[in-house]
Amino acid sequence: MDSNFLKIIPLGGCGEIGMNMTILNVIDKFYFIDCGALFPDPSNVGVDLILPDTKFIEENQIQPEAWLITHGHEDHIGALPFIYKKFPAPIYGTEFTIELIKSKFEEAEIYDAIFNVWNYFEPAYFRNIKLTIFPVNHSIAQASGFFIETKLGNILHMGDFRIDKNPPEKTMTHENIKKVTEGKTVTLMMSDSTNSFQLGTDFSEADVSPQFIEYLEKEKGVVLIATFASNIWRLQSILEAAYLTGRKVAFLGKSLLKNTEIAGRLNLLNVHNNVFIDIADIKNFPRNEVCLICTGSQGESFSGLHRIAWNNINEFKIDEKDTVIFSSRMIPGNEKQIDSLITQFTRIGCKVVTAKENNSIHVSGHGYQEDLIKCIETVKPESFLPVHGTYRHLKKHREIAVSCGVDPQNAYLAENGDVVVVGPKLMGVVDTVTSGRDYVCPGGIFSQSSQIYKDRIALAHGGIVVVSLNFEANNYNLVSDPVVVVKGVPIDSKELAKKVPMIFNNVFDQCAKKRTFSPEILQEDMRVAIRRFIEKRLNFKTNVLIIFQHI
Repeated sequence: MDSNFLKIIPLGGCGEIGMNMTILNVIDKFYFIDCGALFPDPSNVGVDLILPDTKFIEENQIQPEAWLITHGHEDHIGALPFIYKKFPAPIYGTEFTIELIKSKFEEAEIYDAIFNVWNYFEPAYFRNIKLTIFPVNHSIAQASGFFIETKLGNILHMGDFRIDKNPPEKTMTHENIKKVTEGKTVTLMMSDSTNSFQLGTDFSEADVSPQFIEYLEKEKGVVLIATFASNIWRLQSILEAAYLTGRKVAFLGKSLLKNTEIAGRLNLLNVHNNVFIDIADIKNFPRNEVCLICTGSQGESFSGLHRIAWNNINEFKIDEKDTVIFSSRMIPGNEKQIDSLITQFTRIGCKVVTAKENNSIHVSGHGYQEDLIKCIETVKPESFLPVHGTYRHLKKHREIAVSCGVDPQNAYLAENGDVVVVGPKLMGVVDTVTSGRDYVCPGGIFSQSSQIYKDRIALAHGGIVVVSLNFEANNYNLVSDPVVVVKGVPIDSKELAKKVPMIFNNVFDQCAKKRTFSPEILQEDMRVAIRRFIEKRLNFKTNVLIIFQHI
């Protein structure tokens, strides 16, 4: 690759919400910022997790100087256990972020990683860059942004952020970016676009706790609150409300237990130990004295909330006197799963509360337009690159930046794979590299363009018909009836088997007239013929496998 440039290459997070990963190329050195995953929707058949495609990195034999991690959300660290194995380098992050990554690495049996905890506002020096980390308001503890100084220009990477007027972090985003950039030029500002369509600003996290107190005081049954396991500030609000209302708290969800253990160990959670009970002990208390916190607010299968809704937990049974609160936002793509969950709780007879009924039970971790404008006006960047959003989110954020005075020529729109050059001159998008998605599936990790994954999708949607024909040793005379196996196709295998000899004879006659004849051509023509026969009968395209054997 060309040297003497300052480049930004997003491989994830520009064109979708989630899967954030960016390559920072400073002259001849490379730094990888975040390594997030995307959770599959129902259309991703057989997929457990979605990762950024790293083919570009592999083809160019790029080795990172370091992994620079903004915070510990899954869409920023979820892919790291998979991708780190191919591109090992020291990992830098805040203490809470590093502990979350360590936990993931232990599960993935990665024991040789080098971790480095950095402190806010203390510069860290790498080859070709000086990096100063600063705190931002977000829905996870110790979320960060980066101010990256190089001889070719300076980059402000905001991470995920909002502005909270009464923040649990005890400091506000825009004040912190002013502190690290004051008196310095910001050549490029990279800014989170997730809520670029939301007008105004959201409530403070401090406004949520009174809402929980109200529900915990007045409801007559168990109050079940579903939230993200990583939202330590929300957990703090719930625990404080439970303590003040005299309710015991039980956790359901492996990630909840893990994250609260880490947060407690790092003194990020201020809790009263006598508040906690085991979920199995709920039966020993009046139901109006219990609060159950669980994962699954996005309708994930096998989550705590999902298992409760379908009565798959022995220790606890929900009933019509209980209340279910969704203290989270609905991530695009999860609407059907969440609606199914709400419907099931409604069927049971529970009271269900979402942000639609009470918008004060959740605040977003991503800035609304007022927050975005405040940060742009504070920075006054020479150029601007919206990140972390779908194309329409990026486009809207670009419009906001232009309205704040950024030169339209220097307000860029880049999607995954685009190469953005901002030093030594502002050039914008100059090239495109390979990007896409890799799918974590049972049995391995496959590119979305790989034949293996395409075959799996085809099998899932079309089923398969296997036709086996046995011939004499040196010719194509059938020596037995064809064997037909049908999986997932609405056709009778015995009836199809009766038709196969006739279809084969017609195919053989046509194939014999061709200028070139081979067993492979005959087998492929037979496959096409069987498929067409089924399609005409059923108006349904299926997968056909033909097996020839000479006996």
